[in-house]
Amino acid sequence: MLKRFLLMVQFLTRIPLNFDLEITDKDFSEGIIYFPIIGAIIGILTTSVFMAFNSYISYNVAVVSAVIFEVLITGALHLDGLADTFDGLYSNRNRDRILEIMKDSRVGSNGVLSLIGLFALKITLILSVGVDYIYPILFFMPIVSRMAVPFFCYKAKYAREKGMGNFFIGKVKKVHLVIVIAMYILLSLFNINVSIMVIPVILFSYLYRRHIEKIIGGLTGDNIGALIELSEIVFLFSSFVVINYSL
Repeated sequence: MLKRFLLMVQFLTRIPLNFDLEITDKDFSEGIIYFPIIGAIIGILTTSVFMAFNSYISYNVAVVSAVIFEVLITGALHLDGLADTFDGLYSNRNRDRILEIMKDSRVGSNGVLSLIGLFALKITLILSVGVDYIYPILFFMPIVSRMAVPFFCYKAKYAREKGMGNFFIGKVKKVHLVIVIAMYILLSLFNINVSIMVIPVILFSYLYRRHIEKIIGGLTGDNIGALIELSEIVFLFSSFVVINYSL
């Protein structure tokens, strides 16, 4: 268990853990249960960065710094998936060409626009939730987005013959979902009102998966990265609506 947890920390973050782990494909697949915990670690660190900048500089600068820090701590792994997904899926090409475009390391116009839109929406929405909820928002944002991944990959088909996404896509079992839900319930005790925003995120993961499958007949690793980034926007937007019009 510890080995798989450390593997996921090394895979999903740039936290300097110098462990030489002997791993198998199964270690990756089984490690998906730790996604919410990795999200919690990222959430704690991101919140700490916000707190430091908010104490010594300004609130607005603190929000931007927190968003940038989240990118740095993940090595922009998911942003790369977002850009590749938008370049490919919305290129208006056939399935094979879409998969080629997503594999290309170069970023096209659709990818650039998706990144600009993501940062603009993320920063604006975080600023809009208000001071009273900023800490639970920053904490739960990376948790909720990573919790969506097992649901996204459950009983899904991998669109390529090989690749990193094959470690997770179609490899999720019911027991994994149960464990992930249990972990999230424990984490949600920190703030019930914000944590319930996982519901629209899970719904979004299902709808976005169906959308992608209609285009390329399956999912790729890039799509997982895109899901994580887009889920954060869905979480922030849902939180903004609930906080401002319900709570």
